[in-house]
Amino acid sequence: MQGRSTRFLIDTNVFIAAVKKGWTKTTELVLHLFSSPKYILVANDVLLAEYEKYARTLKAESFLEFLKLRVVIVNPSDEEVKVCRQYFPENEIADAVHAATCLKTDAILITNDKHFDAIKKAGLIEVWDISEAISRIL
Repeated sequence: MQGRSTRFLIDTNVFIAAVKKGWTKTTELVLHLFSSPKYILVANDVLLAEYEKYARTLKAESFLEFLKLRVVIVNPSDEEVKVCRQYFPENEIADAVHAATCLKTDAILITNDKHFDAIKKAGLIEVWDISEAISRIL
């Protein structure tokens, strides 16, 4: 694996893609990240609440329980959120919190959400889309 970190934050859209359509490459990626001791998965309370919401909707509670065993909850400071906030639309505060969590932990964000393009371009955090993560990790 390339990259400066072995820490990852899995955005909600990756979680949904991993559980929504049965077994996919995204499912394989997420399970690999969950099961390998060489990766540290980070999340924050906001992201965990998002995971819980979609786990209920998609009937993926057992997948969520497995995730909770592996994820380290790290909540960014107000200052870290403020640094990231400028790269997001006003209504995307949760994404700024996720980016701030990556900033705090030096984690790579895995997402297909285009709202992270500006912060990626600025180089403040490292952002991989799902295809890139699959090719670099699996």
